[in-house]
Amino acid sequence: MEQILFGKPVAEKLDQISSKIFRKYEAENQLPKLTAITVGTNPASLLYVSRKQEKAMELGVEFNWIKLDESTTQNELNEIIQNESKNINGLIVQLPLPSHLNAEDAIDCIDYTVDVDGLTQKNLGSLFTDNYEIIPATSLAVLELLDFYEIKTQDKNIVIAGRSRLVSAPLAKIFSSKKYNANVTVIHSKTSNQKQFIQNSDIFISAVGSAKLFNKSFFKPGSTVIDIGISSIEGKTYGDIDSQDLAGFISNRAPYPGGVGPITVSALFYNLAKLLS
Repeated sequence: MEQILFGKPVAEKLDQISSKIFRKYEAENQLPKLTAITVGTNPASLLYVSRKQEKAMELGVEFNWIKLDESTTQNELNEIIQNESKNINGLIVQLPLPSHLNAEDAIDCIDYTVDVDGLTQKNLGSLFTDNYEIIPATSLAVLELLDFYEIKTQDKNIVIAGRSRLVSAPLAKIFSSKKYNANVTVIHSKTSNQKQFIQNSDIFISAVGSAKLFNKSFFKPGSTVIDIGISSIEGKTYGDIDSQDLAGFISNRAPYPGGVGPITVSALFYNLAKLLS
């Protein structure tokens, strides 16, 4: 029987932990301060930040949303990031940025001590040590999901589709560490036989962003499938996994929507709480 890995109870668990830290600040007549910066009017970006704003209100975090015009230059953006980093507890630069802006350049203007997304070179680099503190929110959401539902990773074959700095790079390093002891493979658009790799996976994580890209024929019986990808077709959003006929074939599935998504926002505030503690 297929177990659906819903993200809501995992998110609630993280929120409870974060709230304890935030309440300490509130008791001292302070509120933790989180700034989000968006450039342009990308609908998905605005939606994501609005969800973060709602969660901030729920958890007692002061939320400052800086909305910049599409025409904002790299120098202007970098200066705003550097100035904001001095006055707050956490800062997000919502990706993707308009094509004329360099995301790497912008992210590394964030002071690593307020980098709640965990995307600066220093925080990503720390994942190659045993002393990392901040894990990118989407990656953290996957780890917390597996932990909550007690899905073991030791000596399991984990295949990650996609190669973003948000998901595949952090997870590949963390899963192969001594804490998780997994056998990790990253596949991508240049991988010639994706099905062969996926059919050998005990845990498959997809972060491609292509609607219903993987169907039942890609998976082996009893595997765990986690759908992170999001794509939009004619106003409707879809995950990467075509879930038709999967019930009773695989053991565990984190769906889209309702799987990793709800945890990701809570994971961001969990990172903020860690930076404060």
